[in-house]
Amino acid sequence: MFRYIPYLPALLMDFCLGALVTNTSFLSSYLNLSSTFTGFLMATSTAFFVGFAIPFGRLSDRIGRARILLLACLLVSGVSFALSFCRTGSQLFLIYPCVGLSQALFWPTYEAWLTEREGGGRLIKRLMAFNLFWCIGMTIGPVISSYLQGKSSSVLPFYCAATGGMVNLGIIWFCSQAKTRNILTDDNVACSPLPESQHVFLKIARISNFASYFSLGVLRNLGPKLTREMGILPRSFGNLILLMGLVQMATFSWLGSARSTQFHYRISPLIVVQLFSITGFLGMWMFQKTSFWVPSFFAIGLCAATTYFSSLYYSLHNQQNRGDKSGWHETVLGVGVLLGPFVGGRLDDLAKNHQTPYLLCAVVIAICVLTETIIWARSRKISGER
Repeated sequence: MFRYIPYLPALLMDFCLGALVTNTSFLSSYLNLSSTFTGFLMATSTAFFVGFAIPFGRLSDRIGRARILLLACLLVSGVSFALSFCRTGSQLFLIYPCVGLSQALFWPTYEAWLTEREGGGRLIKRLMAFNLFWCIGMTIGPVISSYLQGKSSSVLPFYCAATGGMVNLGIIWFCSQAKTRNILTDDNVACSPLPESQHVFLKIARISNFASYFSLGVLRNLGPKLTREMGILPRSFGNLILLMGLVQMATFSWLGSARSTQFHYRISPLIVVQLFSITGFLGMWMFQKTSFWVPSFFAIGLCAATTYFSSLYYSLHNQQNRGDKSGWHETVLGVGVLLGPFVGGRLDDLAKNHQTPYLLCAVVIAICVLTETIIWARSRKISGER
């Protein structure tokens, strides 16, 4: 039981992030802010995350992980509390970049810190537990925020996020007092490809994860506002997010099993799940009833879990300087989260159709699938690998 305590920070940080992002999106709707502004607001926060994830990851390689993690928890807690007092768009714009800074401080450092802790088994098992915990947090946060909405926007989700940040600080401080050795885990995987092949798979996984998080950026950051203005109840949106989260958790559990290793360093699983996701977004674009959206959120959750696991696993497997590598992993997905709400919000305002951003998601994933296929075909031609 106690061996899972180091994974709780992932759950709590994504709970905080999910709650405050979802509540900010609902708040922007209640304040009658445009989709362009909401997308730009989310993009500004993500730009800070993208810009600082790699430097903070490298900094943690030099000065240690604990101090940076504690600062991240303090910052997200303070930002969440400050957001509860925002009543105008300009106030949101002044505070929101700090959300991105808190995430840039936390995630690259935490991912490296977790893989270096003594005990806990192989890398694949650690990543399975890590992915399950953050996924639970990212599922619970938006669901609670959606359920707490009334006729007017609620500040309670912001208070919940602030409290979660302080609890997280205590857990990390407790874990940092335990004596651990900074050792690299035994990856012990069934397949050990050549360095050139590993580089190709890492590139493909990052592109696929960019596409997934471009789409998730639209769903998580613009979704609450778009669905409310389409006449869909906040609770219904929360239920769809819950479904997606459960699918992600189930997928992460399977990807952490020994049976999944046969699919490592293969392109077909990534391509297949992305095709499912394209179909799901096309369904959301064509149909407005939430009953039709259930299989779409199922497919999107399956795709997001597979691409995220692949990108992070290939970033850490047989790698040195893991703070730097995890920083690049977070930066690439961060670019997706940045562009998704920004472009999707602008497209929504131009097209005057709240379902148009979902068509955009399908197109972006399709372009990335084509790019991945070209990279794979070229690598086979050069190396002669199957």
